Amino acid sequence: MSILIQPPKGTRDFLPEEMLLRRRVIETIRECFALYGFIEIDSPVFEYFELLSRKCGSEIEREIYVFEDKAKRKLGLRFEFTSPLGRYYASNSEKLTRPFKRYIIGKVYRYENTQAGRYREFYQSDADIIGSYSMNVENELLDLAGFTLEKLGMGNYEIIINNRKILDGIIQAAGIDEIKKDAALRALDKTAKIGEDEVIKEFKENGICEENYRSFMRLIDLDDGLDDLKKLSILKERVNQSVKEEKVKNKTNEGIEELSSIIKNILKAEAAAAFGLNSGNAVKFDPLLVRGLGYYTGPIFEIKSKDIAIGSFAAGGRYDNLVELYGVRPEGACGISFGVERIIDIITKRDEDILKSVSSPVKLYILYLSEKERTFAMQTAKFFRLKGINTELSVSIEPNIGKEIKYAGKKGIEYFAVIGEREIFEQKLTLKNLKTRKEISVSVEEAYDLFKIF
Repeated sequence: MSILIQPPKGTRDFLPEEMLLRRRVIETIRECFALYGFIEIDSPVFEYFELLSRKCGSEIEREIYVFEDKAKRKLGLRFEFTSPLGRYYASNSEKLTRPFKRYIIGKVYRYENTQAGRYREFYQSDADIIGSYSMNVENELLDLAGFTLEKLGMGNYEIIINNRKILDGIIQAAGIDEIKKDAALRALDKTAKIGEDEVIKEFKENGICEENYRSFMRLIDLDDGLDDLKKLSILKERVNQSVKEEKVKNKTNEGIEELSSIIKNILKAEAAAAFGLNSGNAVKFDPLLVRGLGYYTGPIFEIKSKDIAIGSFAAGGRYDNLVELYGVRPEGACGISFGVERIIDIITKRDEDILKSVSSPVKLYILYLSEKERTFAMQTAKFFRLKGINTELSVSIEPNIGKEIKYAGKKGIEYFAVIGEREIFEQKLTLKNLKTRKEISVSVEEAYDLFKIF
């Protein structure tokens, strides 16, 4: 088969039944975001490269699609929605009501190696709040996450949280030089993926000795039997004993207090059945959670499946310095992003037959037997469409009822209507339920009343 008829590497075609599931997932996310008071926006799929690299550095060019337009302007396809949000907010800040609660759902692009759950073109859905430094923002976003995942029927996941302020304190307590911090965090972020030996190797390649790594790991070695609040208390004591600089101590303590506040509020809400999480889906503190992007300034979080090995399918955190990069005054900001592709992959891995159970959006198929019935058939189709009933009208030149029924059945359409000379004379439809095989003769209005029941 010619390579020219295959989609480019990292991209995919979707069959109609796959699109039905994708649309259901995306619309569920959209409805949940709206229920929480977020307003939808949109922005260009490409931006100036300088803007996209402002928060991540020029090295991001290796990971995104970059091109020049005909005027030699250097542009890039968006690889996430946060940089475009910073530009959008700076451009429109005078028109926006604060706190600004926005969501966006669309395609993003990354030039990276493809693997399970990782593509070069994929859908992402983000919800962000700009204009508040309160930890109530984190609680609202985590509640939104739990509520949305419940509506999607995800189940069996865990939310992992940490704080970049705490990580900064542990880095200094472990004796890692400030200028090596980002390199150390990038390596530590890969621990689960590449293992301890490779992390140590990366440390050494960046001029960080193995003992620094060992010190870091000793500091975060906490008894799994302890609850998260106790773990945070012990970590606070260890860092404060090891760090000399008061500014770093204060920031670390601030980060610990922020996480403690989030955890306490969640525990209270769970006890009152007011939180969006399903029972058994705990929020768990993990001092090794890094989140690779360096613009995070406070709490960070990831959501992972407990039973499907596919990596995190949602993540986010606080980025209070972002909008300042685009020329406006600093604002408290925090967001969460759902990886639509990974959510769909998890759903289909848990239920391999789910595509067979996704019902067709078309409720009624209308077949007219000759040109004499065309006008009545079109009037009937329009009647149902105006009433919100998805209706498909046959386009066959020489219709065969058996073949048409088979066609409608393969598409999962529930009702099949035939219009011939008798139906025109009686001003009725011969209506067949393709599931029960029951056939009746009804008026158009009676057919609509029948549809309303189901």
